[in-house]
Amino acid sequence: MKKPPEDLADKLIAASAQFSGTGLDVSVEDVAEASGVPRATLYYYFAGREDIVDFYLGHKLDSVATAIEKAAAGEGTTVERLAAITRAVLAAMVAQPALCTELPEALRRRRTQFSEVAAKADQVMRSPIRDILIEGRANGELNVPDIDVTIDALHGALGQVALMQLMRHGTFDPDLLADQLIPVILTGLAHD
Repeated sequence: MKKPPEDLADKLIAASAQFSGTGLDVSVEDVAEASGVPRATLYYYFAGREDIVDFYLGHKLDSVATAIEKAAAGEGTTVERLAAITRAVLAAMVAQPALCTELPEALRRRRTQFSEVAAKADQVMRSPIRDILIEGRANGELNVPDIDVTIDALHGALGQVALMQLMRHGTFDPDLLADQLIPVILTGLAHD
């Protein structure tokens, strides 16, 4: 896949909203029609539908990666940075609802086909949290018996709560939701 120019990328990203509910199960023809970009242009930058789906998934992951990395690198204790990550993930999900409505299904359906994207998702979503949990366990601030199970629980909680809020209300206030969710998450992790 060649990196598309910014104007083409913007058209493709804008068109992705039309694929809501598909898990990004789209064809080159679907993308051409939705974006107004000629098929020949799409084939110049993308080998086929798999490359286009990779592009969409990568874009969505990049948006949350920046937020998570910034929150993880911020000032504060491990508990405060974990809370900041929670806020950042919820803000990214409400800004790009496809992160919780489309991305999980697309990754699940394509995990073996798109191992590079799945690996990127693992790195983007798990690595910064893993580092904070290890640090918090080492300094005694967090009680984390199993790092991977804890990461799964955090992602599951954030994704499920965001998804349910989107399904019920169409949107949510990420700060208000974080204020309600962070104590629930950290009560089970933080030592008294």
